Amino acid sequence: MHNAVIALILLWLATPVAAYVLVPKLFYGNKSTRKRIVIMVLGDLSRSPRMCYHALSFALTNLNQDKKGFGMDVEFCGYVENPLPHVIMDQDNINITPLPVIQNSKSFPFLLFGPYKVLLQIWYIAKTLWALRGSDYILLQNPPSIPLLPVVVLYKVFFTLNKTKLIIDWHNFGYTILKMKFNGSGSHPFVRIHYWVEYLFAKFGDYHLTVTHSMKDYLTLHWKLDGKKISVLHDRPGMQFKPLKDEKEKKHLIATSGFIKNYFPAFDPQKDKILVTSTSFTPDEDLSILLDSLVKWDRNSSKITLHCFITGKGPLKKFYQDKVASLKLSNVKINFVWLSNEDYPLLLQLCDFGVSLHLSSSGLDLPMKILDMFGSGLPVVAYGYPTLSKELVFEGRNGYTFEDVDSCVECLNKMCDRQCYEALRENVLTESQLRWQTNWENSIIKELKL
Repeated sequence: MHNAVIALILLWLATPVAAYVLVPKLFYGNKSTRKRIVIMVLGDLSRSPRMCYHALSFALTNLNQDKKGFGMDVEFCGYVENPLPHVIMDQDNINITPLPVIQNSKSFPFLLFGPYKVLLQIWYIAKTLWALRGSDYILLQNPPSIPLLPVVVLYKVFFTLNKTKLIIDWHNFGYTILKMKFNGSGSHPFVRIHYWVEYLFAKFGDYHLTVTHSMKDYLTLHWKLDGKKISVLHDRPGMQFKPLKDEKEKKHLIATSGFIKNYFPAFDPQKDKILVTSTSFTPDEDLSILLDSLVKWDRNSSKITLHCFITGKGPLKKFYQDKVASLKLSNVKINFVWLSNEDYPLLLQLCDFGVSLHLSSSGLDLPMKILDMFGSGLPVVAYGYPTLSKELVFEGRNGYTFEDVDSCVECLNKMCDRQCYEALRENVLTESQLRWQTNWENSIIKELKL
């Protein structure tokens, strides 16, 4: 009897400890009283502009003068391979949680390194989710889908019992990108597995964002997702991408920007044109089309000098650098540059037009780089496909599209024609006023303002 009384007393004392200390620690970790969203990317955060914009929009309480954000605590998780924009780092309620980058430093075969990498990623993702338990929302960038999407869904269903809401931001489809790597073969086992992973686990999303109407239609018609839970959130440029006011401002920028003035010792703004293309130097962006077009354009032009800037880095960069070094060009100057998040917008401001070589693996996405160019007031020459022509680049209004070298050369000629160019430029300057925040607030995100 004596022991039973002591046990009851201890149980009575332990109850408030369990209720107010152990249970919150188990299910909520270090969560504050404010709502918290985990934004997770299996990629370099600094090179994920759309997710950076999401982070700012969720975090800030004063975004654009009279615009209000959520003021949430934001846990921004992903690879930190390059410095993030200062505007992200300066926010007190955005916390950067790095995910380790797994390198194949010993050059193991893919069949060995691939599974090893996936297992390590699962461990790091699960560890991060546990540390951030109690979050109200998780926002994922898709692709990549494996292993991020399945791990987060399992966490959401079995640990949070669906209390944490999952938002999937569809930039493209992972299985279509993988399909390109296997020469367009949709029957390859890896492609099929990837397809079914995306298809099945997508159904656990509470909300979905897509970059195009075409992508939303695909999700509703083919994957049978609820259209009421899907919003089209077209990309828009960040506030750092803006046009220069006049030629005087342009000359001042050339004279004062150290990384720029080295490229223009004898630049004549009256007859020279500057174009820029941003690339990841991967097979889904065929830089050869642009280079071959510049060679052909160079043979037939003597009045205008084209300054071409190629920005970015990736596996095929050395290949293209060697190719450019072998070219004999008279009126085209090609420069490969790698710029910081702060310097890239300055380069765009100086350029006359941009070039997009994005080959959409699904035919349903749109290249963010074009929006940055529009935000900077640049008309665009772009590799064309139906969704691009229907939702972003409108022929003769804000740019031109091409399918091969000959049509690309024709586009370059139009950009060098003053009358054609001025008409495009005027339209793009108007379009440059459209910004991310307005689209963001009018998407399904508004349903989260509870």
